[in-house]
Amino acid sequence: MDIYAQRDLATILLAEATSQGFEVSNLFGLGAVFLLVGLNGFFVAAEFALVSVRHTRIDQLVAEGKGSAKGVQKALTHLDDYIAATQLGITLASLALGWVGEPAVAHLVEPPLVFLLGNVLGENLAIGIGVAVAFTFITAMHIVLGELAPKSVALQRSETAALFIIRPLDLFLRIFRPFIWALNSTGRFVVKFFGLGAADEHSKVHSVEELEMLVRQSHKAGMLDAQEEILLRKVFEFDDKTARQIMMPRTEIVGVTENTTLDELVDKASDERFTRLPVYRNTLDQIVGVIHVKDLFPLLRERENRHSLSKGSTSSNHSSKLGMSAQNEEKKFALSDIIRPALNVPESMHVADLLTLMRQKKAHMAVVIDEYGGTAGIVTLEDVLEELVGEVQDEFDTAEEDTIADIEIRPDGSALVSGLVMLDTIEEHFGLKIPLEQAEIFDTIGGYVLGVLGRVPTVNDQVALGDYRLTVVKMDGLRVDRLLIERVNKKATVSGS
Repeated sequence: MDIYAQRDLATILLAEATSQGFEVSNLFGLGAVFLLVGLNGFFVAAEFALVSVRHTRIDQLVAEGKGSAKGVQKALTHLDDYIAATQLGITLASLALGWVGEPAVAHLVEPPLVFLLGNVLGENLAIGIGVAVAFTFITAMHIVLGELAPKSVALQRSETAALFIIRPLDLFLRIFRPFIWALNSTGRFVVKFFGLGAADEHSKVHSVEELEMLVRQSHKAGMLDAQEEILLRKVFEFDDKTARQIMMPRTEIVGVTENTTLDELVDKASDERFTRLPVYRNTLDQIVGVIHVKDLFPLLRERENRHSLSKGSTSSNHSSKLGMSAQNEEKKFALSDIIRPALNVPESMHVADLLTLMRQKKAHMAVVIDEYGGTAGIVTLEDVLEELVGEVQDEFDTAEEDTIADIEIRPDGSALVSGLVMLDTIEEHFGLKIPLEQAEIFDTIGGYVLGVLGRVPTVNDQVALGDYRLTVVKMDGLRVDRLLIERVNKKATVSGS
């Protein structure tokens, strides 16, 4: 077909369409189709923008004086009313689109189809095909331009979309408020009729588990780096732990008796790396307070001043007086003068509550009391904070002490761990599941080995834990000091003399 034949066919089709009833009003109908699709898209974008925009970002824009942000803030405060308005708008636009759009498009496509297919298929069948074409076209426009596209834009640019739609949406809400109120009231009545309470479907309160999942997803998406992800995860786990799980056990406590002399106290403070020492009467079950090494400085300075004043004399009488002075000095010194009150807490106290209590009492050390009233251990403010930020080392911590508290991964994939490592840390690090009956009794991996063996372990004793074998490498008296954890192909069995 040459170009002249194509022009003749177009002229014939246009003439036939005009003879079949094509009117200028159909153009207005087609314009109404695009307008209604646009309105539907506006209300869809408004709904998704309001439910996905960050409240904190809108609050920030309000503080910066952004005019439209205040309207969005109001909408977020009364979210159900505005969402009801968007749903009403979507419903009205969709109904109007079906009422106006399908006939308008059908009137456009029917005349050419009747002209082309009427002699072959019959006029009625050609008109039916025209109705189907019009319905398909309207449906595609409604879904793509009226639903999917505005939803995607609103989700990806929720802040911009919310600021754009808020003023027209607010006007629509004002106009149709009585109708929206009636619909909401009717909906609540129907829900109540079935014995259900009215639910706020657009106010989301995330559980801790959901927040943890969001953190993991944000980390995978690159929004959070590894350290931020670990810190947030530790925050969620913070209140699940108790004082018993983070304390220094009784066997590791370094303390002094209330009868300790000044020189003995200075020697103890010099030998140990701790700045605070518990003071006990007779046994560690009777801790009466805590001393701070800094409180020794005024006493040492006072003694040094007294000695310097007596340096000039060399007589024997004076020497004997100095000896008596030293004895009097020891008698004058009373540890009770520098003892600070001890904060006693039960071993079942949650770490979050412990942190709050220590802040209120301005205490950096607490004595953990067991169910029998004895001392189970001590916990410091550093121990509490390490549950959030990880191990904190100071200038007094040695490399040897660092490795004891950590899990040391070896080149062959095995690990050397301290017997004091908590069971939940072992579970998390190795993907193991500690048997419940053991987890309820013991807190540490060393305690687990002791419980499985049923006796005091010895070096080279082995126990099984899932697909792993635990070998005792070093003992500290009656306590498991170091363990070797190895993955084995088949489950190990308990062994040892």
